[in-house]
Amino acid sequence: MATNELPLAQHSVEDLFTLIYVYVDDDVQAAACSGLFALPQEPNQKGSYSEVMTIALVGELLGEVSAQKWFGQVRSTYRALFPCLPDRTRYLRIQLNLETIDADLALRLPHFDDETVDVIDSKPLVCCKGTRYARPRAMTEAGSGRGGHGGYSVRGRFYGFKLHAVIDDHGMIVRFALAAGNESDPPLARTLLAESEGTLVLGDRGYQGCGVYAQPKSNMKQPRPWWGAMGWLRKTIETVFSRLDRSFHLMLPQLNSFRSIRAHVCRKIAAHNLALFFGGL
Repeated sequence: MATNELPLAQHSVEDLFTLIYVYVDDDVQAAACSGLFALPQEPNQKGSYSEVMTIALVGELLGEVSAQKWFGQVRSTYRALFPCLPDRTRYLRIQLNLETIDADLALRLPHFDDETVDVIDSKPLVCCKGTRYARPRAMTEAGSGRGGHGGYSVRGRFYGFKLHAVIDDHGMIVRFALAAGNESDPPLARTLLAESEGTLVLGDRGYQGCGVYAQPKSNMKQPRPWWGAMGWLRKTIETVFSRLDRSFHLMLPQLNSFRSIRAHVCRKIAAHNLALFFGGL
């Protein structure tokens, strides 16, 4: 990512670190004081949770693929900003503990204005695909699913998870859930949309019957109107999924536990929402 593409067009990585740290630390401290979660206080702790979160989120914004290499670069290049950091293995363990905090940060970011239209869809997150999906796997939380058509990069059978997300018309993810690949979309949609009364939610035809406005099927006796602008707006979520893949490397690396996958997804979504928030101010 070029310097002029960073949130608020920061002039240097140091400026970006400062911007993200100030927001993250204020949010984390406010959430802890309100009782949303409790930050562990350990004796001789090296590096605060806000510092560790900032390092990880800036790495995501800069498109760093390897968390280990990025942390090593921060320790050697930006020592003046982070003079006291934990070792590499502890840094990676803390990332697992930040799952809830990352998700809370992403979903509590303020919206730009009062939105009236949301979009819902799901995206396969593949552990393996092709003939391997039927083999016994150690991760019991995953499931065998089938990829969709159209904007999906995954077609046919796969083994893994699905990311179900609701976005506003600015592309910010306002609600999301991670489920096994074989779980049906409508039940999760009803849960995600339980707080969306009064909001028009667009989706594909697979969501019909669960409060989502979708393009009518050809055999419907009384089809609802569907305008071209609705189809264009509904497809914006595919653009969001594509951006999560290309810019934030959402597709699962070699992760061997459901906990690490949840932390991975929450961190990517937090970075995505932060980029939109600061870019839209």
